[in-house]
Amino acid sequence: MKVSLVLFGLSLFLQTQITSANDLDWLVGCWESADGSAKEVWVRDPDGSLIGFGVVVADGAVEFYEVLRIVANQDGALAYTAYPAGQSSTTFVEAAASNAYVLFSNPDHDYPQEIAYRLEGGRLFATISALNGQNSQTFDKRRCD
Repeated sequence: MKVSLVLFGLSLFLQTQITSANDLDWLVGCWESADGSAKEVWVRDPDGSLIGFGVVVADGAVEFYEVLRIVANQDGALAYTAYPAGQSSTTFVEAAASNAYVLFSNPDHDYPQEIAYRLEGGRLFATISALNGQNSQTFDKRRCD
């Protein structure tokens, strides 16, 4: 029990604010689900921000897509803006980060209120949830061409 508390405290200490989208180079590239039905591609814009595109295909038709952008805001924190098809855009602000992890939060949004990306063992895990962790969904993706 004591070891878990120490590790938890250490993880909180190591979580720092990422100062630029350049710190998210581990996110750049093509990522897809094991069955190939979902893809997310991130590229670096010449201005230093990251631009992403996500798509989900079911039965040969696009079921969902969105355009994404990560840029440093005026306060220096990263802002993640999602432009989902047919809906208005929503911005989430960086809440925590470490070498291969970033969490964005927007408590005023209905759902999701948190979006997290974590790189682990060559796999990208994207998790969306409410602030309290409810309705959590994790998407497991691997590098693609």
